[in-house]
Amino acid sequence: MSTVIEQLEREWRQLAIDQEAAGRLRAVCDAAGGAADLDHLERYVRQASPAEADQILVALVGPASGGGQLEARVLLQLLLPGVRRLARQWWVLGDRDERDAAAVAAVWHRICTYRLDRRPIKVAANILMDAAKELRRAATTEGGPTEELSVASLTADSQRPAADELVQLLDDAVQVGVLALADAQLVAAYRIMGKRLADIAADRGTSVRTVTRRRRAAERALVSTVAAA
Repeated sequence: MSTVIEQLEREWRQLAIDQEAAGRLRAVCDAAGGAADLDHLERYVRQASPAEADQILVALVGPASGGGQLEARVLLQLLLPGVRRLARQWWVLGDRDERDAAAVAAVWHRICTYRLDRRPIKVAANILMDAAKELRRAATTEGGPTEELSVASLTADSQRPAADELVQLLDDAVQVGVLALADAQLVAAYRIMGKRLADIAADRGTSVRTVTRRRRAAERALVSTVAAA
């Protein structure tokens, strides 16, 4: 069964070449280098400088926050890489389907309620930051250990590319059944967030010996998976 993000991608393949939709957004397409359709608009934004891309997002978010469903849908597509990152980071919200749905819902909500008068620039960063805060609140409601599961809360001097790579590796391992979600969370807490094993054990109500054994077994399984790839 497809996740929400996969369904959005399939939907976009049709919308991207829909000339009627492009016509409804003609002013935005013209601003995007005269894009012939929404596919070309997306390509323009992906390749543009941050300032140029932001101009297009500003042109979309104003109508989107006023009820423009097409503008909101296009903006969601443009922010989809950020939505995926949010979905990977928040383990506590459940399995991949649940995390994808939560991330999409949070970003959609922030698109539709965006205050352009208060924040007229850096639209993508603002929306994704607000969505991350919303997901953090949802994670807290779930009662899980939010700090240890989010790459977004790494310190500024952390090796973010390596952390993102590990998050992706853990996510893939859970999806194919190499690791249980709880064991992936344990590795993320220890290797990404730098939590002490004693603190992790206390959070889980178990012994340090048990946590150490599970962490080592999980990491051996990850190493074996990478070596076999």
